[in-house]
Amino acid sequence: MESPEPFPGFPEPPAEPERPAPRRPVRCALCGRPLTGAESRRTGLGPACDAKLHPAGPDIRTRRHEVDQDPLPGT
Repeated sequence: MESPEPFPGFPEPPAEPERPAPRRPVRCALCGRPLTGAESRRTGLGPACDAKLHPAGPDIRTRRHEVDQDPLPGT
């Protein structure tokens, strides 16, 4: 009396989950270092090289400029 199931009444053990294909190495276009972050892999540049090519703009909150003013009357 053999049954097709190894243990009658018990469900089959779940199959091993499929592993995703390994990511191919992506290297920085400027320095050649391997890129790990999703954004870096998408742009092809590491964070340091991206900052060299695309520097941040000036922060208007910290920018100061001097203006010549006339003294206030009565002071």
